[in-house]
Amino acid sequence: MEKTYSLTAHYDEFQEIKYGGRYSSDVLSNGMTLHLGGSLDRHVARGRGGSGSSGAGRNRDPCSAHGGGGSGAGGLPRWSRREICLLSALVFAAGMCVILGSMLALKYLSLEAQTDPLCRHDCQRRRTLLRAARFVQANIDPTIQPCQDFYSFACGGWLRRHGIPEDKLSYGIITAIGEHNEEKLRRLLLEPVRRRGADSAERKVKDFYRSCMDIREIDALGSLPMSQVIDSCGGWDLVVAAAPGGAGWEDEGAPQRPDFNEMLYRMQGVFSTAVFFSLTVNVDDKNSSRNAIRIDQEGLTLPERSLYLGQDEDSVKILAAYKALMERLLSMLGAHNATLKSKEILQLETRLANITVSEYDDQRKDISNMYNRITLRQLQRSAPGFHWKRLLDRIFRDNFSEEEEIVVLATDYMQKVSDIIKTTSKR
Repeated sequence: MEKTYSLTAHYDEFQEIKYGGRYSSDVLSNGMTLHLGGSLDRHVARGRGGSGSSGAGRNRDPCSAHGGGGSGAGGLPRWSRREICLLSALVFAAGMCVILGSMLALKYLSLEAQTDPLCRHDCQRRRTLLRAARFVQANIDPTIQPCQDFYSFACGGWLRRHGIPEDKLSYGIITAIGEHNEEKLRRLLLEPVRRRGADSAERKVKDFYRSCMDIREIDALGSLPMSQVIDSCGGWDLVVAAAPGGAGWEDEGAPQRPDFNEMLYRMQGVFSTAVFFSLTVNVDDKNSSRNAIRIDQEGLTLPERSLYLGQDEDSVKILAAYKALMERLLSMLGAHNATLKSKEILQLETRLANITVSEYDDQRKDISNMYNRITLRQLQRSAPGFHWKRLLDRIFRDNFSEEEEIVVLATDYMQKVSDIIKTTSKR
């Protein structure tokens, strides 16, 4: 039986026959015989059976094997080797794309299978939890037994990496987070203004920040802006620059005398400076559905009351440096007898320090002990040194009722500071 071979397996030999290559018979270079039926036989020696048909086939024109239908002019053009190489490259590239796509799909499906189904709906929360877990892990000290010293176990890693900066009396994670947030805010404020409308809060905030950072303009103005503020309040001795009836003066009776509550309004309401106490609006600590006006102790320039009391050598040095700085500033701002004035200011602040409760005291750590919600009428009776209704009406541009509830976090302090104001010269 003759062996049959496909023409596609011997493409080059078929092309040689089709286009009248170097062969003049149906015997190919590899010893195969082309039959009209489309099969190839291994060429056998002339002396064996079937040699007659093989000899007859060698005398035929190879182009007449298909009855004239396979002429060179009417057949398919032969592909060049370059075209074959390009086609092979395209097939290879397509195959690689299919393989890579399948691998990525399998990887995605495997990750989906391993992921908590809840995370697919709340991935942001999961990432936040992971960051918090990494933060806790980085700040603990696993070498310490938590049952023996839990504080060192929980904070030992953080304490080893962070020391107290030279410009701070204390340093902790809350301070570090605050510094991190301030850096974020700084980058936001330095971005270009996108909303430039007249009432744009973005424009106002960024312009204000840039004016504070414009050192060249600040140096050019010098002490003039601050001197204008002081003069508008009556000057250092409340006897110059302020017209009768203006800020810092009462127009009732004669002679005219300084109006403490008017100056307090300017400090608290106009310049947003916490003088003697802080005045803010916060969520009510015992009723989160409402906001409340909150009053708390404030008024010290130095960060901690103990610095005014001179309890150790460092406090004495800091207090002396603060007094020297105050004298220099008063002289720069045009105050006469700056040494005496700085001494009077320091005495007043020391009296405030004596009635202030330290922020490290246990009393200041429990909001329940500090919280005291009273009416405006009760606040006026408790601290009569201030005209509370008039002050709040002007600051908040409202007309408060005597029964308006206010949260006071330092009741004893407010009573004592009211007494200090009564016994201190208004000058």
